[in-house]
Amino acid sequence: MLHHRHTPLATALITAGLLASATAQAADTSATSQEARLSPVVVTGTRDRYLAPATTAGTRTDTPIEQIPQSIVSLPRELIEDQGARNLNEVLRNASNVNDVDPRDANIAGFKIRGFYASTVVDGVAMPGWFANQESLVNLQQVDVLKGPAGALFGASQGVGAYGNQGGTIALTTFAPEAIPVRKVGVELGSYRAKRAWFDVNQPLGNDWAVRLTAERQDSGSESQRVFFHRTALFPSVSWKPNAATQVVLRLRYLDNTGLDYSGLPVTGTLDRSTVTLPRSTTIASPDLPDTTHKARGATLQWTQKLGDTWSFSLVAASQRVTLDERGTWLMPAALGPAACFGYGAAATTGNFLCGTRMWERMRTLSLAPSVTARFATGAARHTVNAGIDYERTADDGYMAYPNAVGIVSLTELVDMPPSSYPAWNEPTSPNPPDQRNTYRATVAYLQDQVDLGAWHLLGSLRYAEIKITDVNPAWGTNNLTTNRKTTPRVGAVYDLTQQMSAFAGWSKGIKVPTVSLFTTPPKPEESEQKEIGLKLKDLGGVTATLAWFELTRKNAVMGDPNNPGYSIQAGQQRSRGVDADLRWRATPALTWIAALSRMQARITEDSNTALLGKRLFNVPETTARLAARYDIQGGALAGLGMGLGLTHHSKLAGDNTNTFFTPSATLWDAQLAYRVGGARYGLNVANLFDHQYFKPTTYFAGGQVLPAPRRTLMVNAQFEF
Repeated sequence: MLHHRHTPLATALITAGLLASATAQAADTSATSQEARLSPVVVTGTRDRYLAPATTAGTRTDTPIEQIPQSIVSLPRELIEDQGARNLNEVLRNASNVNDVDPRDANIAGFKIRGFYASTVVDGVAMPGWFANQESLVNLQQVDVLKGPAGALFGASQGVGAYGNQGGTIALTTFAPEAIPVRKVGVELGSYRAKRAWFDVNQPLGNDWAVRLTAERQDSGSESQRVFFHRTALFPSVSWKPNAATQVVLRLRYLDNTGLDYSGLPVTGTLDRSTVTLPRSTTIASPDLPDTTHKARGATLQWTQKLGDTWSFSLVAASQRVTLDERGTWLMPAALGPAACFGYGAAATTGNFLCGTRMWERMRTLSLAPSVTARFATGAARHTVNAGIDYERTADDGYMAYPNAVGIVSLTELVDMPPSSYPAWNEPTSPNPPDQRNTYRATVAYLQDQVDLGAWHLLGSLRYAEIKITDVNPAWGTNNLTTNRKTTPRVGAVYDLTQQMSAFAGWSKGIKVPTVSLFTTPPKPEESEQKEIGLKLKDLGGVTATLAWFELTRKNAVMGDPNNPGYSIQAGQQRSRGVDADLRWRATPALTWIAALSRMQARITEDSNTALLGKRLFNVPETTARLAARYDIQGGALAGLGMGLGLTHHSKLAGDNTNTFFTPSATLWDAQLAYRVGGARYGLNVANLFDHQYFKPTTYFAGGQVLPAPRRTLMVNAQFEF
């Protein structure tokens, strides 16, 4: 049982909603007894391609994007299908200022927005675990990218591990059961033995109920020897809508990802080939290295209830669990002694330990979010007031067990040594119970008001958070108990210059208490603050766009403790500042353009280590660009044929926090070809069209080495709807 001083308020809200549901249902039953229910009517028509007119991601209320005083990019299902995206990274390249996450880094890296980590939210629930690029796309209806902290809009995001929402939020909306039948199946084959099969089946059950089931099985290899990806995903859901005032949706998650851990390659032999050249396909791993598994299970209940013409009630309740079991090996100079295996970075040309570790973690999050919304007018002003509570409790158990060095190997040996000759894996002794047994409990109360007054659209909110952290790890001498309280504001305004152009300005703050890292003293909350001004266009000559100037600051940033290896300190401030733009242009009914551009400086502005001042943030580009075009033939003999071409660019990337090396800038092309006939769709997708070969930083242990960027891949697919 969970006890907290805000729980009585949550109980009162839920009780009120239950009573209102019963009243509304009784009234609706009385009305429907006098008239027969009407069959659903489906209205079809042409809409602007790749545009979502409104979203709940920016305010938790259904609001037109052009009326929200913050940069938000919506990426709908149609875009995912047209570009043949295979992972979330390939979807997010269409939003400006979102970093790249390689599939081989998927168990290590989180997405960043404007240089800082972003939280991942699925159907209004912050997901536990760290690895959003493990998400299946099979049931995604829309992806919204909210740039900036926005006062930790969804919960306190304490359950997202070491990462938080300083940079923003990636909000995923999944399919819900519908009132009309849906039956789709698809298959895909491609490079590196890639194969995929999926289906989406929706079935109404009378007038009140509907069920939906989406599932996926995906397998592929990689240019890197022995590295593979396997995914099994299953997403059942059921909805109940007994009347016009009530809707309940239950969604379940079953997601399994399996692969071989990949630690990257040293700079020597890749970027620096003066003494030795390593094949791009080299994988530094024991021949019997066990697979790494990432398993997610969950259930989310969404209940919405109208309480008359003015008020409505909403409840989101969820239980989520993620378990990661990762074993990996990497090289460190043997001259440093056995302690070298507690580090990661440069390898020597000769004489390296093949180091290893097993990291196991299980996160279980319970969240409860009741809220009420009122829509009313006071004079000429129209208000949308939203108030509620976000409660989140996470149990985080884990350990890292080191077998120390598992063998000696040199880079020169790796050039010709077959993988079967690498030193064997040495399984470490796993602690039972786990060393780390943490709990994170956060309760947030918030009040938000959106005011429409003539040409003005105003937003103001306050969020009061109380975050209690129990951080216990006896093996490392950690026993930190903290309680942090903070109120974070968010204010902004949009002014309609014309019906199709508006100016906006916004200011918001967010907090996240760092966890997982080892601290000798209890950590302070990391704080983020964003200032932003910009312009928004809505169908101006077919153009819908957001252009923004921003300054985003992260305080109390976590850094490695230079005097205490393995531990972390909070000694810094980091800042990103620049401009970004996102554009959709419906040039003709057949031709649509996408542009996502950014230019910024992301630097360490304060640190106890003065040598870090002014350094670029690790793995954050200063310039990014995405240009894509889609042409669909509308009539004639070739009607149903669609063609797409895209370009993605990033500037050079810092390979570590000290900027000791950079990986080069890169420009990649992708192409798509599709043909629709009847209920069938056939497609060909090509990534890295011209097979550009280069290296980029790996985020393994916060950088220091590189990985070869994916080469050209071809995928053919077929989808059938019946």
